[in-house]
Amino acid sequence: MTGAPMRRLRALLVGLSVLGVPLLASAHQASDAYLRAGVDAHGKLALQVDVALRDLDTVLELDANADGQLSWGEVRTREADIAGHVADRLRLDDGRCHLRALPGLALDRKADGVYALLHYASDCAAAGAPALDYGLFRDTDPTHRGLLVVLDAQGQPTGPLRSLTPGGTPLRLAPSAGASGAAVGVDPPAESAPAPGFFGEGLHHILIGADHVLFLICLLLPLVLGPDARHGGWRGRLWPLAGLITAFTVGHSVTLGLASLRVFSVPPSVIEPLIAVTIALTALDNIRPFLGRRRAVAAFAFGLIHGFGFAGPLIELQLAPWAMAGALLQFNLGVEVGQLLVVAVATLLLWPVRERGHTGAWLRSGSAFAGIVALVWLGERLFDVKLLPL
Repeated sequence: MTGAPMRRLRALLVGLSVLGVPLLASAHQASDAYLRAGVDAHGKLALQVDVALRDLDTVLELDANADGQLSWGEVRTREADIAGHVADRLRLDDGRCHLRALPGLALDRKADGVYALLHYASDCAAAGAPALDYGLFRDTDPTHRGLLVVLDAQGQPTGPLRSLTPGGTPLRLAPSAGASGAAVGVDPPAESAPAPGFFGEGLHHILIGADHVLFLICLLLPLVLGPDARHGGWRGRLWPLAGLITAFTVGHSVTLGLASLRVFSVPPSVIEPLIAVTIALTALDNIRPFLGRRRAVAAFAFGLIHGFGFAGPLIELQLAPWAMAGALLQFNLGVEVGQLLVVAVATLLLWPVRERGHTGAWLRSGSAFAGIVALVWLGERLFDVKLLPL
């Protein structure tokens, strides 16, 4: 095989290798559990843990009749298994403290699905400063995170967000005294790294979001591999790229703020298919341009859609307004740094391809691959089926 067919085959293979990297991450909602730590009336450490039923189903097979839907009966009959599974993976590592599940499983519909609400009491005083060893979904989902907020004596969130990585360094829960009584604080062991907080969660959220990453790469492709890409240096490509990324950033910042502050929200059942549509339309414009100078406007509009997809973790933490403002700023900065990392890595991978020539074939094959993946995601999200192992 020689000539044009060979070049197109090489283009397809490189398109698969470059664009396929982010698909190793999950394209659906991030797997997050929400933990609240406080002190009960007896001075004992108490925990509330909210875990997505979809995550529990992957490890406990809660769907007994395999109909693809979880009923209240299926969940209720497995209450002891659910509570025990979570308790076994939330160990207080000093060997003297144990968590005891309290009766009364409850369900809560959050922005990204239904969660089991579990309550635990410990048999040791919070003053003993036990260290929490977090291990939920350690073997099944490496992208999972537990988001811990600490409650004051009135049950209000206080202090920085703590991100718990399965199998990471245990987090020591140390007592702290507030104006209105006992509370619990966090005191990481001396050898542990500083908590990444909301900035780290924003960075994590963009890097594991394959659909967001694929959209960014689709925006980038014509600026590196387009028909006039070889006639200008990197400086000539920088300003158009900066304009597109800025438009996308402004768009998703607006809806991230609105959704996180609960001013306006759209359910994931609507947003997730629309995110797939934004990728498919951007890929189509790369192959058969129809947006022209309106591409920056489209990036802004598509950013409005993606912003709702970013907001999940912030919505569920129920922070006070002043705390939410700071959290939004840090989270958004993390998202922006993640975007810049994605753009920088993709540009480094694509630049040698640009220098070899035949950029049109590379652009078409890479965009076609992205569009096909987006259409598969669209079908999955509209009809609640799983076709890709992502």
